[in-house]
Parts: sequence; C-alpha cells; structure tokens
Amino acid sequence: MPVSPRDPWLITMKEKPILTYALDATDHRRVTAEQCLDAAGRDDPLEHPPLRCPVCGENVHAAHMQDRAHTAHFVHIAGERAQCPLVNSMLPVTSTFTTIYPYDAALGHQRRNEFAQHWQQHLAEIRRHVPSFSVVRLTHGIAQADVLHMWSCPTLAQQDIPYVLLVLSAFIAQNPGAAHPSWLRFVFDASVQNIADLRQPRSAAPRLFRLRYRASHHSMFPDASHLLDWAEVPMSGAFLHETFASVMVAEAATFAQFMDLDAQASSQPSESRLFDD
Repeated sequence: MPVSPRDPWLITMKEKPILTYALDATDHRRVTAEQCLDAAGRDDPLEHPPLRCPVCGENVHAAHMQDRAHTAHFVHIAGERAQCPLVNSMLPVTSTFTTIYPYDAALGHQRRNEFAQHWQQHLAEIRRHVPSFSVVRLTHGIAQADVLHMWSCPTLAQQDIPYVLLVLSAFIAQNPGAAHPSWLRFVFDASVQNIADLRQPRSAAPRLFRLRYRASHHSMFPDASHLLDWAEVPMSGAFLHETFASVMVAEAATFAQFMDLDAQASSQPSESRLFDD
C-alpha cells in the first residue's frame, strides 16, 4: 500500500527500491534515504521539510525494504499512482513536448541553420549518452522538431538541442536489431513541460534523466515495470567548443540529403516517430 504521510518510515515492498535520493523541497538539496532514516532516529520526521522525487516532483518518504539488508530507499506517497515514469506503468509513452510554437519564419530559419552548421557537434553530444544513435534517427528528431516549430521558440538555446532531441526520441533501442532489445528513454524533470521551460527564470536548474529498461515480451515498448535503473544526465554547452570525432562519409551524405529534401519541413507537418531504426 502507499506510504502514509503520518507513517513515513513504513517498511514496504510495494514500490521497487529504485529511488535512492530525493530533493529537499526548500533548497533542492539532495538527500539520500540513509540520511533521512538516520535523522528519523533523532528527530520527529513530520517536522522535516517535505522531500520530492527528482523526476516527477511529487512528495516522497524514506522507507526500508523487507529484505535482509533492510535496503533504504524512497517511496512516492501516491504509490504507483504517482505521475512518475519511475513507478507508474500507465503513463503514456509519447513525448513530453506537445506545444506547437507560433511559426516565425526568420527566427526559425536562423536557428535551424545554426544547428545545421554544428550538427556533428550536436550528434557527438547525443552519442556521448547513446553511442548507437544513428544519423537517420537524428533526422527523425529534426522532423519532429519542425512539426513543433521548435526553432521558433523564443528562448531556444543551441546548447539545449541535443537533450531536447533525446527526449523527443522517446524509446531508443540500446542494441538495435536485437530480437528483444533493452531500451533507453530520456526525460526532463516535471518542471519542464515545454521547450521554453528550459530557459525560464527558476530557483533550480532543470534536470535530465536517462531511464534504462529491459525488453518487454508482451508489448512493443516497456513501461515502469520493466525499469532497470535511472541516472541523472549532466547538461552542458561545452560540447559546442569541443573537438569531436568526424562522422562517416555516408552519414554526412544522409544528413545533407535530408536537409536538401526537407528545406520546407519547418512549415509542413509530418508524423512523429517513436521506433528505432
């Protein structure tokens, strides 16, 4: 059963012990489950500031598992009903981003051209996190960004684009071509509901997370019940100034062909793609 806010140290096995740290709701400081449970022995836990899941932002409490080691972890107060991809198997698999920005031809053209001039650096940053990410998959992400008029977003920053494209990609096969691949998925924390949120004034920087899943044998894509682990992904604009490995000639040709054939893509809708190449 879900953990009651009146009984925050309840021993539970309902939620998978995957949430190993939480955020202090006041100062966004990381708090480990061990720290939280240690404090429970000294203080009244109900007097502590509320703790939040770093992914969904909902309230959590520390707990011990009913195992020999009494593993410490956090559980969502809402249990498996929390609007969190770590625990809720009923959440849709579609991209977070649905806002279609008013089309600004001049701004969109400028931003898209800036991206095209540095596309290999953007791809290198994506491949830092997903080495198998293909150029074809990159073009699918660009096409989806065109549908959203992402390039017309007033606050879009070049340094955010690789991470946005990772999120737009939804599920990515970690071993493409395998009969039952493991999957990767990238999500921003719940404070980022649209691309403009990445550059809004805020008390804490947005966070990006990588979720890794085992294969599902009953559906095309996995859900929270298949989650193996998750980790925060550091975001930085340093890649724009770093040297990178050149792409293969065939990859460069694929990208060039896409850009030539897709010159009007920013004003023409196209179908989103969720599957891997």
